[in-house]
Amino acid sequence: MFKRIETKAAEEKVYKQKQIGEFMTTWKDFPRPGLAAWAERKKAGLMGTAKSTHYTPRFRPFDMLSIPNQSLVILENENHRIGVENVVGVQESFHRYVDCDMIYFQFCGNTTVETEFGVYEMAPGEVMLVPGGISHRSIGRDDSLRYFCLSHEAVDYLMGEDQYTSHTSFEVKRIGGPDWTAPQGIESASKGQVIEKMHFWDDGADDSTVVERDYDSLVGVAALGRGRPGSAIRKLRAFDHFTAIVGKGREDSGTQPLMESASMRIRTYNMQDEQFAFHRALRSEEVRIQFRGDALDMSEFENVEVSPGEITIIPLGIAHSVISIPPEDENFLRLNFYSKLRWRVPINPTEHAFDSKFEVTTTVHKQAEWRKKMAAAG
Repeated sequence: MFKRIETKAAEEKVYKQKQIGEFMTTWKDFPRPGLAAWAERKKAGLMGTAKSTHYTPRFRPFDMLSIPNQSLVILENENHRIGVENVVGVQESFHRYVDCDMIYFQFCGNTTVETEFGVYEMAPGEVMLVPGGISHRSIGRDDSLRYFCLSHEAVDYLMGEDQYTSHTSFEVKRIGGPDWTAPQGIESASKGQVIEKMHFWDDGADDSTVVERDYDSLVGVAALGRGRPGSAIRKLRAFDHFTAIVGKGREDSGTQPLMESASMRIRTYNMQDEQFAFHRALRSEEVRIQFRGDALDMSEFENVEVSPGEITIIPLGIAHSVISIPPEDENFLRLNFYSKLRWRVPINPTEHAFDSKFEVTTTVHKQAEWRKKMAAAG
């Protein structure tokens, strides 16, 4: 009941404003780079006024996973496949994606990723790049749930760790989900001879490449080159680089891309209150993953409330905006995938095996200076 009151307060604030700006953007290599146009419009005309065969309703991708250690592709195009998976205990094999990069976004629980460059721990709110050709295997604990993105294009930009402005960690608890428990003792039995599966972008359902390998000659044996120590694996804290509250002036103010390829971009947001204007992307589609906090996503399709673990999709050309619930709430955190290639949705977004929710607990190890100044200024 209390949550419904907060949602209504956000809706009342949204509709109180009669006029609003709209900014249109293109893609970085389009002949007209940057801001393509600005318009002043009647706000009501930008909300719930469109119908389209390209509309996808809000959905909960983790609730579509019905069995342990399942992977499910929820979006795809010519160069990218985005999906969700649960990792229960030790994966049955190592995986080498020969001709595509793999990106993981840890959403809930913890995952140990064993790679040729060493062993990495992933916690909620972290993003990892495993470059194409690098063999790796995952061990999931504490209800490990994550997004993955296979990119047939090489990821050619990563945010530097010198861009961090804060240090935050998260604990995410799933409520109402399944109780999947890994068999006891399986981790100690996962050494010695192991299986590796090689994957190619255009593999069909009947294609398979399986290799037997020795664990000790596979994990932690790689470097950047002969005599060149270092790792090609990159792990980033997705929500620790902000320099301001996003959405208060310019579209990209206060945030920056985490990773990019030729036709894809990953970016995170920390919105508070309402975005300053509606956004109409002319050359990119937008996939919005709510990580923390509640929000009202507004668009020409509909106004819909979203909570952690839910996804909304904005196709080309559809104006959209967002407001946090309640408007003064500081919890909003979101990760977006952008693509200049159209997404296809190969799943039925109305079919859910469970009806779960997520609670996010935040620990601030180092507060950003800009937040300290904002708090001091009241």
